[in-house]
Amino acid sequence: MPTTAASAAVTVPAAVHLLTVRLVHARHFKRDLAEQLALPLAAVAILGCTFTGEWADLAAGLVAAATVAVGVSLSRRTAPGVPAAAVPPNRM
Repeated sequence: MPTTAASAAVTVPAAVHLLTVRLVHARHFKRDLAEQLALPLAAVAILGCTFTGEWADLAAGLVAAATVAVGVSLSRRTAPGVPAAAVPPNRM
């Protein structure tokens, strides 16, 4: 139980942060369902990391890194029917 509580001290705030970013910022700028679901699914996955014992921090960090990679790759896609040269680069 102490390990789970310590893990939750890291994973719960991280998941809340992802959901807050989704509510405040991301929902206005994401184009399709895949982009809309990236942060909520990552928050659920990070909460699931709470129960991985001593590996919770590492697992949550890997989920967060994977979420960034997925988000970047999804945002770089071109819209259907739009030539790639017509899409401006995504400025971060």
